[in-house]
Parts: sequence; C-alpha cells; structure tokens
Amino acid sequence: MARLGFGKKISYAMGGVALNLANLVISQWLLKLYVPNRDEALVDGAVFSAIFLLGRITDGIAEPLVGYWTDHHRSKLGRRIPFIRYGIIPVALVTFLLWTPPFPHEAHWLNAVYIFVMVQAFFILWSIVANPYMSLLPEIARDSRERVDISTMQAGFIMVGTIIFAFTGPLKDAFGWASIGVLAGGITLITFAPTLLSIRQESSVDTVPSDAKMSAVTIFDWARTTFRNRPFVIYLSAAALFWFALNMLTLLIPFWIQYVLHEPDSMVALVMGPFLATNVAFFFVFNALSKKFGKFPMFMLSLAGTAVSIPLLWFTGPGTGSPLAYTQVIMGLVGVFIAGYIMLQPAILADIIDHDETLTGKRREGIYIGVQAIFSKLAMGFSIMVASFLMYAGGAGTPTELGLKLIALSSGAAVVVACLIFQRYPLRERASSS
Repeated sequence: MARLGFGKKISYAMGGVALNLANLVISQWLLKLYVPNRDEALVDGAVFSAIFLLGRITDGIAEPLVGYWTDHHRSKLGRRIPFIRYGIIPVALVTFLLWTPPFPHEAHWLNAVYIFVMVQAFFILWSIVANPYMSLLPEIARDSRERVDISTMQAGFIMVGTIIFAFTGPLKDAFGWASIGVLAGGITLITFAPTLLSIRQESSVDTVPSDAKMSAVTIFDWARTTFRNRPFVIYLSAAALFWFALNMLTLLIPFWIQYVLHEPDSMVALVMGPFLATNVAFFFVFNALSKKFGKFPMFMLSLAGTAVSIPLLWFTGPGTGSPLAYTQVIMGLVGVFIAGYIMLQPAILADIIDHDETLTGKRREGIYIGVQAIFSKLAMGFSIMVASFLMYAGGAGTPTELGLKLIALSSGAAVVVACLIFQRYPLRERASSS
C-alpha cells in the first residue's frame, strides 16, 4: 500500500479534535450542569449517575455491533467512510441537544427523561461515527513508523480539542450552557469534513463476502475471538483502567476549582493551561523516543508517570504555597505523561490488529475498536458513579475537599494497576538503531 501524503495524514488526524472535545465536555461539564450540588440538582445525583452508566452500557453494546457491521460492509466507498458520512450530522445535533434541558432552573422529572434519551442517542451515534473513523488508521497506514507519525498528528489535534475545551468555562459563563453544545456540535462537523473529503477507500463490494450476515451469534463470536489475542487482552485491561482514571480527573477539575481553590468556573482555562502546554510539547518528545526506544517502554513510562503525578493533588494546601499555582504545576506534570498515552495508544492498537491478522487471516479493525470501547466506556461510566460518591466524603449537600482529594488518589491507584498489567505486554518491537 502506498504511503499517505502529508495532506491526507492531516486530513485524517483532524477528526481527533471532535473526538476529544465531545468526550471532554460531557465528562467535565455535564455532571456540573445537571447536578451542581445536591440542593440545586436538575436531576437527582444517583439517577444521573445511573443514566450515564446505562449510556455507557448502551455504547458498549453498540460499539461491537457497529464494528462487526463496518468490518463486513459492502460499498463502493469502502467499509468505513459511509458510516462517517451519514452519521456526522445527527451526532453533531445530539451533541448540541445535551446542553438544553427542558427545565434548566429546577428539578423536574422531564429533565431526567430528556437526559436519558439524549445520552443514549449521543453514545449510539458517536459509536456509528467514531468506530469506523478509528478503524481507518490500520487500513490507511500499514507501516509502523507511519502509524506513529499519524498518531502523533492525531494526538496534536486531540490537544487542539483540549485547548478549545479549556475555554468552555468562560464561554459558558458568558453565553450559557447551550454555547457548549453549539461549540462541540459545530467542531464535530468542521473537523470530520476533511476526512470525508480527502480519504478514499477501495470498494469493498468484491472483497467482503456477500453472505456476511449480522446476527447476535455471529457478532458475539466475532467479538469473543478477540480475547484469544493475548496482547489485546493485556492492552484492553490497562486501557480501561487508564480511562477510568482520566475520566475521574477530567470531571474533578470544575469541582476542584470551586471547592478546593474557591475560584469561579472561568478559572478552568488557567488550570488546564499547563496541562495543554506540556501535552503539546511532549507529543513530539514521545514520538522521537518511541522511534528510538520502541513503543512499549514509552507507553510504560506514560502509565507510570500518570500513576505517580495525579495523586500529588492530595498535597494541595497551605503547605505547598498557593493552591492554584500548585494545582497548575501538578496538572502540567500530568500532561507530560498523558501526552505519551494519547499519542501511542492508536499505534499500539494497530499493531495488535496486525497480530490478529497473523492469527486469523482477516482484517478486523472494527470489532477490535468496538470491544475496546465496551471496556473503556464502561470504565468511564463507573468512574462517574465512583466520583459522585467520593466527592461528598465527610460532607452532606456539597462536595468536600477530602472527597475531591480521594478522587485524585483513586485515579492514581487505577493507573498503578494498569501499569502492572501492561508490563506483561509481549509485542515489543526492536528499538531503532538510527
């Protein structure tokens, strides 16, 4: 397969902006909108947590269905592109509607019904778009170094999404909650358009068997066989724990700013600033180091560094000087190591899919993306339940400093376990001698 030109690499990688921005805004702000505290909640906190967890379960069910469907889709446009083309407008619309509760200033049962429907629709539609998008990478780039380059570009655009996200606090304060939906929905349309315009797949009409049928048995079997791939099982376990931790850290920030730093929501940008700066800088560092030393040691470094740095938030207080400045320093340190994870993860999964081809003789990108999503998104769903419980530790109606610090400790502990699991990962390519 011919190597991709720089323009097509960029066009594909731009989708990372929308993927990251949509995930971040729902992870950090949706709980704050519907459950700012127990007294002002638009939806009961336990009900909201259950709705969100159910949404993640729906997402987990949808992902392998979409993965199997795209792996077997017969189209002149290829296996993946048609799903992105027809799903992009509905997903942008639902991304906006999440932020418009019917009763925005009071608790009402219709708010619960509304957010239930919107959350289910959001996760189903994002599965239809994100699964085929992520499945494209192993297909369009078959060379390991090219995958690392594209993953680095994608990680850079993911950070563009994070930079945009950092300003959602001031945007919300200035224009209201719906402005977050306008921003996230609009960015979704804008950043997926280059992929649709530039990436061309070969027709799958003649390469996919015409008798490929979707059924519960065949899809379950297609997913079940991914667990025969030992590297995937190890990677999957570590990735789920990492996303559990990262999602808890993400939703922690606005509550941390209000109840630990005693600052307004607009300060989110200042707290996220160091995180963004180190992310952008260290994408390129991890790119260079992974080419020299290999992906495995750099991925291990990113996990270990994340496990150590997040719990340092526990020490925020008078003994560390300015709480705001200390938080900024720790977030900058966390950003260093999360850069490595975000940059390397797609390339590692692509290697695992190649390994599966040697085992089965089939290209099954979609089902691997789908099975990964089941576990990672369920982990993120559970993280909201755990964080919603921990943040009230030692208090009553409002989050406490102790509870928020326990969230930070729990996040670090989850990544410690991820690090211990991933050290058994067997696909370790030789380091480059150049």
